[in-house]
Amino acid sequence: MSFLRRAVCLALLAAFAVPARAGLEAERADASALFDGAVAAPSFEADGRPGHKDARAEFLQQMKQVLSAGSWDGPTPQMRPFMFRNASGGWTAQAQSVGLEGFLWTKKELEGRFGAGPFIAELDNYFVYLDALLKPVAWTAELRASLDALKRSSLAPAEKNQRLNAILENYVSGLQDNMGKYDAAAWARTARIYELFPRAYNLDGRRTAQGFKPPSEPGSSLFFRDFKVSDFDVIKRMGFDAVWPMGILPIGVRGQTGTGGGSPYSISDHAGINPDLGTEQDFKGFVERAHQAGLRVIVDFVVNHTSLDSRLLAENPDYFVSFRYDGPCPKDGYFDSWKDGRKYCVHHGGFEYGGGVSSWIDTAQVNYSNRALRDRMTAIVKSWVTRFDVDGFRVDMAYLALNNVFSRTWQKTMPRDEFYRQLIWTVKAAKPSAAFMAEAYAYQEDLGACGFDTIYSKNEDARPEGQTGWYNTTESGSAAQIQSSVNRQAYLAWQSGGAGAVMFVGNHDEPAPEKVYGKRLPAALALTLFYPGSVMVYSGGEIGYDAAVPAEHKPLPFSVPCEVNWSGGDPWVKKVYQDALAASARLRAELGEYEIEPLWPAAGQNWAGYVMKAKAGGLRKAVIGNITWSATRAELPQAGFTGSLEPGEYRVLDLR
Repeated sequence: MSFLRRAVCLALLAAFAVPARAGLEAERADASALFDGAVAAPSFEADGRPGHKDARAEFLQQMKQVLSAGSWDGPTPQMRPFMFRNASGGWTAQAQSVGLEGFLWTKKELEGRFGAGPFIAELDNYFVYLDALLKPVAWTAELRASLDALKRSSLAPAEKNQRLNAILENYVSGLQDNMGKYDAAAWARTARIYELFPRAYNLDGRRTAQGFKPPSEPGSSLFFRDFKVSDFDVIKRMGFDAVWPMGILPIGVRGQTGTGGGSPYSISDHAGINPDLGTEQDFKGFVERAHQAGLRVIVDFVVNHTSLDSRLLAENPDYFVSFRYDGPCPKDGYFDSWKDGRKYCVHHGGFEYGGGVSSWIDTAQVNYSNRALRDRMTAIVKSWVTRFDVDGFRVDMAYLALNNVFSRTWQKTMPRDEFYRQLIWTVKAAKPSAAFMAEAYAYQEDLGACGFDTIYSKNEDARPEGQTGWYNTTESGSAAQIQSSVNRQAYLAWQSGGAGAVMFVGNHDEPAPEKVYGKRLPAALALTLFYPGSVMVYSGGEIGYDAAVPAEHKPLPFSVPCEVNWSGGDPWVKKVYQDALAASARLRAELGEYEIEPLWPAAGQNWAGYVMKAKAGGLRKAVIGNITWSATRAELPQAGFTGSLEPGEYRVLDLR
């Protein structure tokens, strides 16, 4: 029997032997100690056969399947999240995910809020669901057998339900411990990301504003060559541990829009460096200095499109949504391109909108029904880790390349497997710690099942509770939506088998945060920055710098020349960021690693918040804030707090 299986059996036996009143924290700790990553599971040595999956990576994928995604047949999930039914209330609640983590979290949440009684009629359905979830993974056989024995036991339903919770808590705790040992990209789930726009960053201006002496070395005017360890230290001191230099790829000339140098997402070469920013060697040095300063480096992968004059299009027009034609190309959405004396009509890059396709006119649409294109893109992305040792990829408009989205948008027959499974696990084979962050406003479940490590928390409205995306709920000011989103984000920070959330109040696509939130900004920013999962801040936002123009609401527009004035900005916004960043640093120093538990305000109270629980030492604090547009009464008895919160006001409270 493998050590993993023996550990599971011991944990399950302990769950049956210990009375229900025993401390589950102790059981959880004991179970975790038994999951020794050094010897768990089958041998992790690759057997050397060409194309054969590394057993270690396969085991990691299976753990993710059990904990989060369930099994998939290509782009099709084989199970849906469990629906908990409250018999007395006549309502249902969907599990946070298909896997054990989503099932257990939601079960405990509902029983904690409403008691186990209203759900006890679902007990038999619990066992049926769990067996179907676990059956495809062979090493869960002991757990399945123990659950079956519990199901057939003569215990009273209430006690049987308690034992079920204990078994699942032990097992999930053990698998989470294993995930911590084997998922080398887990850093992304807690990354504090500083996004910067090199073209507009104004490095010399920042140094002057921060008291640095501007560089005097000759030939130091290129961004990547000029960026020093001391410049990274400025970012590090604000509390960030990853930097994302956005827009570093060469920009196409044909069809270029505006006067600012073109959109950084109309790229001519997925594998190259924009020469205006430096050479490949300069960028390699940039990455090395970032690592020296203790920062990871994330770069863009623009998955959906290229520029009209891209290297890929010149290489092979069949890599694109295109057709050969001697006559004039259709005016609606197409442009002409030539290869070996033959004319191709190529579709502009686009996305589903209003029952049709909306296009970016300075881009060309990549064709993911073409297997050769998939292989080409995979090789290019892999080269970024082998050539430059980058740490991760922010995938632009990631959901557009999913099979079901792409086939519906472009009426193409797709390969059975998802492109992202090929891409992500090929890159991780080259660098296991390489992480993938998805810009996604839909299909988060599909992207998580493909192996993404984190996903933007902006728009997520495919769940029964409605909108739970952090940016959209806080932008709206709806108390109910914000409270629901806090619950969703708390789960995503706790679980380890699926993609984590990336929370933000602004980025390069959104208006300046002070425009979106107004007086609500302090509370929105604090509840974002105090989040223990991944958080992102856009450069210039921390001083309230906004150079938006009438035709483009971005704080650093693409269409016109712009440069951050580090001595300017909005003093009030700057203080809001300084206070929130300082408070975040204090909390992290005091609590160490921590988890959060959502707080549910009493009826009529429109604040939102969560408890921050240290993973070691037991220290607990709460943060509550008002992100609505009106003042609200706030009561938190466990902190001895009763009062009111104005819009934007937040409090950090010690819990009794």
